[in-house]
Amino acid sequence: MHFDWETFTYDSEWLREAVRIEDEADCDISAGFDWGANLGAVMAHPERYSQLARLRSIVIREFKELLVDWNLGVGAEAALICGRGLLMERLLHPTPEVQERLLAVLEEDLASPEGDSSSKPLRAGLQELLQGILTPEDWELIAVTAGNSVREQVIERVQTAKTA
Repeated sequence: MHFDWETFTYDSEWLREAVRIEDEADCDISAGFDWGANLGAVMAHPERYSQLARLRSIVIREFKELLVDWNLGVGAEAALICGRGLLMERLLHPTPEVQERLLAVLEEDLASPEGDSSSKPLRAGLQELLQGILTPEDWELIAVTAGNSVREQVIERVQTAKTA
């Protein structure tokens, strides 16, 4: 994996190679975020970017815990990957209410000792919010993706048993 979305870190070898390729091309290939007019604000307030990364990590962690609670077995990883992508897509333009609730989660996390945002009310509220952010169609796609993963696992096991 070249980029870890949960920790916002790059594989250093991959990053060096990407920079080398860009230098050889003698141009900016615009890989990554297009900060555009917002670059100045990010540079002036890097702690905000850090807090955004922290909030993203909290959201993904709670989404993962939600799926763990549902006990999806071998379909859990596929559901997580699918759901994480859909969730990040939905959060690109959150409603004011969702923004307010997410900022409250971040504030509680920042106020808690050592960033321990694992309080039950916080987790329950965040998981409820995440369930509501995703549309019924999103949940259907997540379910189908998890089911297909289970199906592939069963077929693979049956075929392996037949050849053994």
